[in-house]
Amino acid sequence: MAATPQKLLLLLPLLALSACFQLREPEPAAAASEWVQPTQIDILLANFTTAVQHVNVANYERTFSGPDYRFVPDPTSAGSSPALFANWSVPDETTYFSSLRRRTPASANNTLTFSGRRDQFYTTDSAEVSALYQLRITQQDTAFHAGLLEGNIRLIVRRRNNEWRIVAWRDQRTSPALCWTDLKKYFISH
Repeated sequence: MAATPQKLLLLLPLLALSACFQLREPEPAAAASEWVQPTQIDILLANFTTAVQHVNVANYERTFSGPDYRFVPDPTSAGSSPALFANWSVPDETTYFSSLRRRTPASANNTLTFSGRRDQFYTTDSAEVSALYQLRITQQDTAFHAGLLEGNIRLIVRRRNNEWRIVAWRDQRTSPALCWTDLKKYFISH
């Protein structure tokens, strides 16, 4: 059966529409199984660490709590870009982390370690977790030269519906090395 000019005209918009959608590779099946319901702060931090190590965007996003979440950057690292972090929220976390994911080799595993952790409870459902961190990343963007990031992380965590989530994060440089703020600053815009 030959196509008439009218049928071809009807198919053209469909072909153009299909070009609007980009396919992406699905997360590996194992990625979903890495998540454990965060009924304790230790489980929340384990989920966060595992998401960072495997650059799992979905699980990384799940560790944060909605519209009230805020990130406070290291002031030295924020430098001339304080407006970038003025209203930093969960979507910004997801955007920078997705950008990092795109530049991370599939076989790479980052390492994230905490030391000197201190938990201070404000209520039974609210606490501050403070620790020194070392984050070793593997990524392919040659313009970002750091492989090791270090600093102090201060997380405000809250429990709601028996699940702990991060509601605020303050980053602070502790050495001449780059810190997490530098990573976010670079990958949110590249």
